[in-house]
Amino acid sequence: MEVKNWEVKEQFRFPQSFGIPKEIKTVKVTPQYEQSEVEDAIQIGGIYHITCYVRFEEGEHAHHGTGDFTQIEDLDVQGEFGYFEYAVPMSVDISKQKIQAGSTPSLSVQNVNSKTTGHEGIEISWIVNCEYETSKEQIVKADVQEAVAQEEQVAQVAQKETKELNAQVQEESENLEESELQFILNLDDGYSKLTFPSNYVFVKQKAEEE
Repeated sequence: MEVKNWEVKEQFRFPQSFGIPKEIKTVKVTPQYEQSEVEDAIQIGGIYHITCYVRFEEGEHAHHGTGDFTQIEDLDVQGEFGYFEYAVPMSVDISKQKIQAGSTPSLSVQNVNSKTTGHEGIEISWIVNCEYETSKEQIVKADVQEAVAQEEQVAQVAQKETKELNAQVQEESENLEESELQFILNLDDGYSKLTFPSNYVFVKQKAEEE
């Protein structure tokens, strides 16, 4: 089962004659949709149907916001409360390669939140959940990608360890050469150094006197 989530936000503003919105009393968002198939995808189209009660109080709007607000002109006013409905367009495309053959995606809404804004308006947001059965081909592909990623990680670690080991061997070799050179420089006059390789052990011999 694959679950995709995303957030939708809508902002609304009202005529000054209604006053200033101070509280969202109740709000509900209901998805209404139909599904259709095209050549390579399943399309979900419809609306998010919003119903909302807003409490207003008298006052003048300080200024008009310039954001992405939807102007609501038609409200059913009952005392200090105004009721309105609005439809937000919905359009979702899912590749057929991702969906198990014969299964049907489902779409739902949760975590509906609302608040008043600084521009004498309100904001309503919600989370959309889209669920569908994943195709076996897609599952196998994901497993292969995970295995390849693990192999690449192991190879990177091995490569790093090899570089560190080579650097350590190089450093030890350089230190050995420096030590050997210093030993030669410290020999007294009349001595020379003959080397006989035997497990890297060096033998000194007194030079013949002329």
